[in-house]
Amino acid sequence: MIETIIQQRLAGLAGGRVYGGVAPDPVQRPYITHFHVGGELGMAFCGPDGSDAGSVQIDCWAGSRGEATELAWQVYRRLVPQDSTFAAESIRRLPSAYEADTKLHRCSWEVAATTEALGPP
Repeated sequence: MIETIIQQRLAGLAGGRVYGGVAPDPVQRPYITHFHVGGELGMAFCGPDGSDAGSVQIDCWAGSRGEATELAWQVYRRLVPQDSTFAAESIRRLPSAYEADTKLHRCSWEVAATTEALGPP
């Protein structure tokens, strides 16, 4: 559920180049990737309740550090609003990096969030 909501919230950024997991090769720059890095599914006495609490790493990739950083702030602004289906508990900046083999700059966030089911599980 978290990955679906993250994808929906970020869909309009980077020209729509937002990928769960690894970006296709080749891919036009800039682009965004996101990975679910851990969490747990909500449970009630009757079984799964449809909620999901976990962490997602979001990486913004671009040809320059400035472009990667600007894209990362756009991501941040899309994740801050909370509603009945998504609440970011924390948004933590991870170290930026430059990958010499791809000549790409990366700016990243780790987002701890909780989602609620849109309907019965």
